[in-house]
Amino acid sequence: MWRRHIKEAWDYKCAYCGEYGDTIDHVHPQTFGGRDELPNMICCCSDCNTAKSHDEVEIWYFQQDFFNQDRWNKIEQWRDNRAPAQRKRYIRGREGIPTKCIVL
Repeated sequence: MWRRHIKEAWDYKCAYCGEYGDTIDHVHPQTFGGRDELPNMICCCSDCNTAKSHDEVEIWYFQQDFFNQDRWNKIEQWRDNRAPAQRKRYIRGREGIPTKCIVL
């Protein structure tokens, strides 16, 4: 369920290259202490997941020809658990938490 949730939050696009994302990547690799937590897991294509392997994202991604500052900003937002409002609404809605309220 978490895998599908993450892919849907990223619109099934690889966070790194923007192609179709069919896997989940640990931004901070598990081999270096990365955890199985939402801010550390992003949608990723098989090619990028294989190429990144256990490399630190800051080292690997900045060396790629397809590096994109906007995508990097989204990755950083996600890692900081500051997902854009649309993602927050999606997450809240999926968890049964109201997405809107009326202030009296």
